[in-house]
Order: sequence, then structure tokens, then C-alpha cells
Amino acid sequence: MIKDKTIIIFLAFIFFSCSHSLQHQAIITGQLKQGQGEKLVLTELEPKTIRKIDSTVLDAGGSFRFKVILTEPGFYMLHASSGKVLVLLLNLEDTVNLSGSFQGFPDQIKLNGPAQTKLLEDFFRFTRKNECAVDSLELLLVERQDSAGYFELSRKLDTVFKNIWDRQRAYELDFIDKHPSSLVSLIVLNYAFGLNTILAPEKDLTYFEKLDSVLTKSFPENKHVKYHHQRLMEFKRQKKTKENG
Repeated sequence: MIKDKTIIIFLAFIFFSCSHSLQHQAIITGQLKQGQGEKLVLTELEPKTIRKIDSTVLDAGGSFRFKVILTEPGFYMLHASSGKVLVLLLNLEDTVNLSGSFQGFPDQIKLNGPAQTKLLEDFFRFTRKNECAVDSLELLLVERQDSAGYFELSRKLDTVFKNIWDRQRAYELDFIDKHPSSLVSLIVLNYAFGLNTILAPEKDLTYFEKLDSVLTKSFPENKHVKYHHQRLMEFKRQKKTKENG
């Protein structure tokens, strides 16, 4: 009887040790000027939902710290009270530090961390400039909507908007070409610029397939990679059904 209990305890210890060893932690720290008393909410961006992880209030010096328990690389978001969001890619054992002004969150926030953190920061900095340019065009149209030259103005701004769209598209395609083994490319591929994504499987199937092929080899069990694969297979299935009419 004692021997049986010993075996059970031993097996339970092994199970606990193995389960525990699969968990890792990543650290997010920061010191944001003019951030005293402000709240940050940390969420995880899952394939089909957003899951709240934690929240904190910045101390008198604007400092904060999150400890994130994770079993695989994933995408996380810091939400400010203004509604603005900073997206992060966290790998196992990563440490990411934020600095800058809370009033400029997230555009004026500097990220220090692994190379993948820098890649994502570069993408969002480039994209936000284009988004701001589009916002300015839309504001101008609203201000001039009752003016005599509105129609001509709208035609000119359509050309400007197309140039911005083409510039964003070229950046995203180049990014994926250069970083097909990075999970950040999944964010780039699926990012909504305005109401629509820049890239779509109907015309950019090669890039969807490239990421599927490379990332599946590098991250075969990652939920974001598996979800991308499922969506791609479903697109191909639907396309084949339409072609067979």
C-alpha cells in the first residue's frame, strides 16, 4: 500500500514538473513621463478573440511592470485609457522596456527588446504615418464638402490616397519578403488599413502561401500559425468550389 502511494506521488511530481517546465515568463516594463496614475490594460490577441491578462496603474514616476506567463510566442496589447493600443510580440523569456511620454502613447513610445520587437515597432511607425496622412485627407474633404471646387479636390485627393495605399502595399510585400520566418509578418499580412487589409488572398496568394510554408516549419504548434493555415486552406477550398461551379 505504501509502495503504491509512493508511485502515485512520484508520478504526480513528474507531471507537475513537466507541466511547470513548459511555462515561461516574459517581462514588460516601462517608465512613461506624465503617466502618473494612468492605467494600462494588458490583453492577449488570440486568433479569434482578445483575452484580458492584467492591468496596472503607473506609479508616481510613471513606472509599471507586467509579468506574462506563456507557453509559446504570442501577440499582446497594451491599452491606454485613451483607447489607443500598442501591439507587442512576446517570445519565451523576452524582456521588453517602454520609454517616452504617456501623452504620446503609442506613437512616441520607444521600445527596447529583442529584434522581433524592433521589427514590429518599425512596421507600426511606418503605418501610422500613412494612417495620419489618410486622416488628414479625409478631414480636408469634410471641411471642403460645401465648397465649389469639392469635386475637383476629391479627384486630386483620390490620387494622393492611391499613392499612400500603394506605398503601404509595397512596404508590406517587402517586409514579408525579408522576414517570412517572423511571426510579425502575420500582423503585417492581416493588418487593417482603414476598413480593409492591404493584402488579400485573392491577389496575394503567393505571400499567404509563403508564410504558411515557412512559419509552419518554424512554429508548427503555434496557434496563430495554425489559424493562418486553416484560413488559407478554407480559402483554397472555396475557390476550388467556385471554379468547379
